[in-house]
Amino acid sequence: MSVPARSGFVSAMATISLALGGFGVIGNALQLLMAFALPSSADLAALLPPGTPLPPLLAWLGEHLVALSLAGIGGSALLAWISWALLQRREWARLAFIAGLGVVALANFAGLPLLDRAFDQLLPAMADPGINAELRAMAAAMRRALFWGGLAGAVAIAAVHGWIAWKLCRAEVRAEFRR
Repeated sequence: MSVPARSGFVSAMATISLALGGFGVIGNALQLLMAFALPSSADLAALLPPGTPLPPLLAWLGEHLVALSLAGIGGSALLAWISWALLQRREWARLAFIAGLGVVALANFAGLPLLDRAFDQLLPAMADPGINAELRAMAAAMRRALFWGGLAGAVAIAAVHGWIAWKLCRAEVRAEFRR
């Protein structure tokens, strides 16, 4: 029985993803260290003018930065492990990689409503009718630009991930993998 040739596409994809996973672990570990050095949400709120609450999104991020950093380390380590197995042409890794591509593509679309919510929380003063109309118009244009830019990015990522998944499902690539 002959061993199928190893495609450069799978090797390159796995190597790049392994590097991204490794750098993700390092970056999230540094973020975790930084989380312990940052002031608490209460300390940040004290820096604002009296009676001005800390935006809920910033308060939530401050309260959950350690957990988010740990989740990032775990996700990046998982990507590195799957990528290593993809280099070894493990069938489960091919399937897991394809599933991960789909999850990330969907997550980008799911995050779009969060952009609008974050904008509302970070710039509540823009709704004040006493604010200059030109400034409100600029804020509205910025909100639209963020949404459409986020949508364009999500579509682009979904297209690239779809193409990669399609390539990983082709018969000649599937033949490289063992169960």
